[in-house]
Amino acid sequence: MKYIISTGSYEKENFRLHEHSLYEIVFYCSGVGKLQIDGKVYQVKKGDYFIIPPQSVHSSISYDNLRFISIIGNVDGLIHVETPFVCTDESGEGLILAQMVLENHCGNEEYLNALCRACILYALKNVEIKTEIEKAVNKIKKTIGANFQDSNFDVTKVLNDSGYAEDYIRANFRKIVGKTPVEFLNEMRVNNAMTLIKIYQNSISLTEIANRCGFEDYIYFSRKFKMITGISPIEYKKSIL
Repeated sequence: MKYIISTGSYEKENFRLHEHSLYEIVFYCSGVGKLQIDGKVYQVKKGDYFIIPPQSVHSSISYDNLRFISIIGNVDGLIHVETPFVCTDESGEGLILAQMVLENHCGNEEYLNALCRACILYALKNVEIKTEIEKAVNKIKKTIGANFQDSNFDVTKVLNDSGYAEDYIRANFRKIVGKTPVEFLNEMRVNNAMTLIKIYQNSISLTEIANRCGFEDYIYFSRKFKMITGISPIEYKKSIL
């Protein structure tokens, strides 16, 4: 299999919209910028890489010397990614492989193909890892959603039961969801409290509503409610009466 290897380095430039009939893997070697794929915009920086499926219309915008290495080919049927995949190459191994591909793109074809295949397999390994992490995070979200009204619900236990180290899955949860597991739990509880306040109004006390939403301590409930909504439970209740 022959691959098309290219690189680019620009101070400030908008790259024209284009597409390929084959898969493209783009490793960003330096700088910062944006990548637009099928109308969606991604922020990119050194260490990021993308797998771009065939016929995906894309272009890049450089803000500060955005440099990339691109590998285009049919990848021997290895990749079956239907939507763009983005990953940060935290180990740096993928970028090293991509640079080796670039340095040898005019050399021995067999050796170049082996390097390209190694690069592709490395990228796919992270696809699989990310997919499994996302599944684990979604499972944690569902578990929190099913148990948030239980004041004895233990987030730490759920993280430890995920099959990953607690700190690792906690960090990935925050990266994917945009908030920590505890923040996600408190937000669900507060959203439920807002619904109950609307339903019951003066029928039951705010303390009872806090308890029904999984908060044993009313002061803690009130603090979290204001942190999330910007007003206290009492102010919220007055606003809807």
